[in-house]
Amino acid sequence: MNRLRPLSTAIRPLEGPEGPEAFASYVDRLAAGQLIPVPVSTIMYHTGLISEDAHDARMPVGYGIDLSPGQRLAFARACRLTPENIQQMLLRDLDGVVFDLTGLNLQDINSIMTVTRNEWSGASGSACCPACLEENGAWRLRWKLWTSFVCLTHGLLLVARCPRCERRTGNYRPDLGNQPRFITHVPVPGLCANPLGKGVAGTGRASRPCGCDLREVETADLSSESRLLEAQHKINAVLDGAAPAVLGEPVTPVAYFGHLRSLLALARHAGQPGDLGTLPLFLEQAWQQACEGRDDLREVEAGKRGTAFHAYKAAPDDPRLVAAILPWAVELLASPDQAGITEGLRPLVERSRTIRGSAVRALGRDFHLDGPLAAALNEVMAHRALTHRTVGHLAASGTGEYRTFKTEHVPQLIWQEDYDRDFRPLLEGLSIEELSARVAVSMALVRLTGQYSVADSAFPLGLGGLFKGASTNPMMIHLGQTGDKDAFARALHTLATRLEGPGPHRDYRAAQQALEDFVELDADAWENCRNAAGLQPTKSAALQRNAAAWIWAQILSSHPNFSPALRSRASAQASAREMYRRFEATHLNTLREALTVQARWMEEELGLAPPSSSP
Repeated sequence: MNRLRPLSTAIRPLEGPEGPEAFASYVDRLAAGQLIPVPVSTIMYHTGLISEDAHDARMPVGYGIDLSPGQRLAFARACRLTPENIQQMLLRDLDGVVFDLTGLNLQDINSIMTVTRNEWSGASGSACCPACLEENGAWRLRWKLWTSFVCLTHGLLLVARCPRCERRTGNYRPDLGNQPRFITHVPVPGLCANPLGKGVAGTGRASRPCGCDLREVETADLSSESRLLEAQHKINAVLDGAAPAVLGEPVTPVAYFGHLRSLLALARHAGQPGDLGTLPLFLEQAWQQACEGRDDLREVEAGKRGTAFHAYKAAPDDPRLVAAILPWAVELLASPDQAGITEGLRPLVERSRTIRGSAVRALGRDFHLDGPLAAALNEVMAHRALTHRTVGHLAASGTGEYRTFKTEHVPQLIWQEDYDRDFRPLLEGLSIEELSARVAVSMALVRLTGQYSVADSAFPLGLGGLFKGASTNPMMIHLGQTGDKDAFARALHTLATRLEGPGPHRDYRAAQQALEDFVELDADAWENCRNAAGLQPTKSAALQRNAAAWIWAQILSSHPNFSPALRSRASAQASAREMYRRFEATHLNTLREALTVQARWMEEELGLAPPSSSP
C-alpha cells in the first residue's frame, strides 16, 4: 500500500491579513482535522517526512524552517497542494527579507541552531493572538518574527509566554533540529504544546503537554493605539512585498529589517524612559521595568569582565518591549533627512559613552550600524571621533579612500601662505606655538595617505623622534570646541587635491637628503652674501652656520632648529639655537635678500621643483 497517497481529509493553509500559516501549525490542524484525529507522527509519516509512525522515528531536521525539494513535493501531493503553497509556510520563504539564512544546512543540527539564533529567526517558538486561535486554531508564520507585536485583525498585543508552563509559546526543540514535541499525541490547536516544568511533567510515555488553553489568555487591547498599529502596518507591508525606504531612498527588505534590529538592540542597550515617544501606560511601565532590570544587572556586574546582557545577540522575547521600541524605530527610519536620524540616536549614543567608555567607538560594529545609522553615529561622535573620521579621508569632506599624493611632497611645516590664509584663522586662541601648529597640519596631511598613527606620521616628514604629535590633541580639541573641524577638514583636503594634481611638486625628502651635510655656508658664498648685504668683515663661522640654517629652512619649508647646522652637535644644540636667535635679531633683516638669492640658486642647482604652496 502506498503510504504517500493523498490524505482522506486535506485542508487549505490559512492566509489573510496576518500572513500565511506556519508549516507546523498546518500539520497540527491537518492531524486534528482528520475524520478520526491522528497524532502528528501519522501525518508526517503519510506525507513522507518520516519513514515510520513511531515516537522514536528519525525526525526531519529544520522542522518548519525548510524542507528538501523532494519533501516539499511529496507533502504537497499528499495534501493536494503545490510546492509553492508549502514554501510560503516555511521560514525559508523569508530568507533575504527579514534575515539571511546563508550557511543553514538541513543535514547539520548545529548550523540550524547557530544560523537561526544569530538571525533572530524565532524558529523554535512563536507568539500568538488568542483571538485568532479561537477562530481557527492556526498560528501565523510571521508571529515567529521579532517584528510582530500586535494582531492587526483584532488589535491585540501578541502573547509570547504561556501563563501555565511559563515557557515561550509554540516551543520546539532547537537542540534536536527544531523537532516538535509530543509527536505521538493528537494535537489540539490552540492549546499549549510545551512540556510542563521540572517536577510537574511526567517522563517518557507518561509525559503530557502543558495543555493551557491559549485561546483564553488575556492580553492588552491596542486597537485604539494608532501609532503602534501604523508601525505594525508598515512592517507587515514590507513582509508582503512592499518596497521599504529609508530617508526617502529605496532599500532592500533585509537592509530595512537590519536597521530595525540595530535600533531595537541599541534602545535595549542604552534607552531610558522618555526616549521612545508616547506609549500606553502599561508599555511605558514595562519599558521602565526593563531599563531598571538592565541597569541593576550592570551594577552587579561592575568591574567584571564581560556581561550577561547582549542586546544585539539575544532576540527580544517580550512583545511589550517590541511594541514599545519598534514604532520609534520605524518613525526614525522614516525621517525626512539625516539630521532627524542623528538627533534621534544622539541620546542613545551619548548614554552609551557612559556605559562603554572608550569602547563607545565600537558601537557601530557591535550593533551593525550601517548607512544612515552609521552616519548618525559618526556625526554624534564627531567632536570625539578619531582623526580619520573627523578631518581625515573618512570625513565629510574626504574621499572615503586614502589620498594618492606622495608624502615626500609634504613639507615639515605646512606652507606659510596656506597656513596664514586657511589654518591660522581656525586656530586663533590655541595655546601652542605656530611652529607646532604648522607641523601638526603637515602630519594631518600625511595621515590622509595611509594608516599612520599620530606619532608615526612624523617619520615621512623626516621628523621622527623630534615630534610625537603632542600638539595634535590640543589642536583637535580646540577645533571641536570652536566647531571648526569641518572647515579644517575642507582646507586639508583642498591641499591634498592640489598635491594630487599634475604638479610639478617639490620632493622635500630628496632635498633633505641632498642637504644633510649642509652645516654652514661655504666661504665664497658667504662673502658674496655679506658684500651684497653691505656687512663689514667680521668673524664669520657662526654667521655662516646660521645663514645655512636659514637657507635650509627656506628650501625645505621647515624651521632652522631642524637643520643640520643647528643639530650637528647634540651636546651644543641649546647653545646653537640661542646663537641663531641672536642672528635673527641682529643680522637676518640685513642679510635676508642676499640669502634668498642664494637659496634660489641652490634650489636650481639641486634641480628642485617649485614649492607646491598656492600662488
